[in-house]
Amino acid sequence: MDENERISLRLEKEHLELIDAFLGENSSYTNRSQLVRDAVMSFIQTIREGGNTVTLRIPRYFLELIDHLVGEGYFLSREHAIVRAIEEWFSADRVKEIRGHRQEIDTMTGRVLPVSTGEKDGVIPR
Repeated sequence: MDENERISLRLEKEHLELIDAFLGENSSYTNRSQLVRDAVMSFIQTIREGGNTVTLRIPRYFLELIDHLVGEGYFLSREHAIVRAIEEWFSADRVKEIRGHRQEIDTMTGRVLPVSTGEKDGVIPR
């Protein structure tokens, strides 16, 4: 007995053409069913994860480079490579630099900057 269930899905002709064109460009998917299964699972995962999911459009060159590095074992997955790149870019020094720029802008535009007086619970340290 087959454990898979079948469903019928109606799509507009333009959508089917888009799917078929995608399949022609991406050899990692061999048929419509495989693509639709992966797309549905990805959609469900995205909805369940909520706020910690971001969708990015990455230029093909960088995506191919990431895939190559994943294939060579430098990264575990596309996500791993992208998260590592973000971690590298947002180093402690870079974040400090960004905060410094923000303070400069706030000073130039006359925004009020919070200033610590050293008081804690109304008591000034001696």
